[in-house]
Formats: sequence, C-alpha cells, structure tokens
Amino acid sequence: MLLETYYATYLGACAILIVWLGWTLHRSGSVFLEDAFAGNRALVRAVSHLLDVGFYLFSLGYVGLTYQTYWQAMNNYGDVVRRVIVKLAGFMLLLGVAHLFNLLLLAIFRRRGSAQTGVAA
Repeated sequence: MLLETYYATYLGACAILIVWLGWTLHRSGSVFLEDAFAGNRALVRAVSHLLDVGFYLFSLGYVGLTYQTYWQAMNNYGDVVRRVIVKLAGFMLLLGVAHLFNLLLLAIFRRRGSAQTGVAA
C-alpha cells in the first residue's frame, strides 16, 4: 500500500507541476522571445512551440526515468512523504537549471540581435 501511495503521489505531483509550469512558461515566455528575436512573430511562434515540446519531453522523460524507487524500504507514510519530497526537489532543481540556461540563451540572442542592429544602423 505504501508503494502505491508513493507512485500516486509522485506521479500526480509531477503531472500537476509539469502542466502548471509548462502553461506558465509558455504564457510568460513570449514576451522574452519577442524581445530576443526583435518582434519576428513567425520565429517567436516557432521557437515557443519548440521550447514547449522540449520542456514536455524533458520533463516526462525525467519523471519516467526516476519514478521507480530503489532506496531502502518504505516502512510508513513519513518515508513516502520524504521520498516524494526528495524526488520532487531534484526534479524542480533540474527544471530550474534548464530554465536558467534557456534565459541565458535568450539573453545571448538578444545581445547578438542588438549588436547586429547597431552595426547596420
């Protein structure tokens, strides 16, 4: 029963986190994409879609690889909660690092676009 509780809790929490975060990043990220790509709407839509697909593939792949538990046996619900929290924390840290990497890339694209516009003027 503890193992079923673990799986339901971990997979449910990850599903909620993935859907909410994917929606939030898609909605809020378009402003940064438009700035980074100088308002090129077609490019913004394409990159936004590719980032969404990458986010969902990355997230679902990570959860699929880590949903099993190989640690010590779970003896009570406290063990289940601790294990779910540790796995969710690892997942959130990984997503945070990936998000910061994407923001760094957008800043580089923005800087490159500003430099090219400044040279052409």
